Amino acid sequence: MLMDKQLKENAFYPYHRPPWGLTEVIVVIVLVYLCGIGFGFCSTRWLDRVAFFLGLDTRATFLLMAGFLQAVLLGGFVLAVVRLRKASPAALGLRGFFWHDVFIYGVMGGVGVFFLVSLLMVLIISFLPHTPPPQPIAELIANTRSWREVLLPLLLVGVFAPLSEELFFRGFVYPVLRNRTGVAGGIILTACFFGGLHFDPIRFLPLSLGGAFLTLLCEKTGSLYPSLFAHSIWNILMTAIAFLLNQTL
Repeated sequence: MLMDKQLKENAFYPYHRPPWGLTEVIVVIVLVYLCGIGFGFCSTRWLDRVAFFLGLDTRATFLLMAGFLQAVLLGGFVLAVVRLRKASPAALGLRGFFWHDVFIYGVMGGVGVFFLVSLLMVLIISFLPHTPPPQPIAELIANTRSWREVLLPLLLVGVFAPLSEELFFRGFVYPVLRNRTGVAGGIILTACFFGGLHFDPIRFLPLSLGGAFLTLLCEKTGSLYPSLFAHSIWNILMTAIAFLLNQTL
């Protein structure tokens, strides 16, 4: 416990003001979406050839490529800003950690947030007149027929998406909002930002709740790694349900 306390007190993340602010947060978002628009226009020239190479239809290929591109850009721009501000990766929470934190808060936390978000989504669906359409990537996974077809989606949602989203939301955004609004305000605003940027009104509340849980892990441990593992476990479990049971939430 003493070692935990000392590590937390000596840590930069997320307890001190980061060397970036809301301006950089907005710039990263705008750049990612501008690149996404450019990708949408340019991809029509070679999408068919890539789809043929991967053995997928063009819609699935577009979803996967857009997802990987967004993840790489989001994480890349965040790391670029950190470097331009002459900060170390530790400012994002990429610092020393305890393995018991990764297991207790990361692995067990990921299972917990999966059940929490799933139960809330089931409750919301029970009040709706019709079952809402699944998220595009979840629908893609549910329609796969073999493990070979699910490998790329699994790599995207289990590795690339959690890594880039944790770098951005919990590593980059949360310290800024925490410094401006306090711990509670930072957690709530970061969670709502996380839920809102998924552009899915029906799933906004469950996603925001999951985002709040992940941010709490960062606040508790002073490290990004537990929330990264938890996010990955959450997404992998959702992928397994979609693939094995053909069920999406």
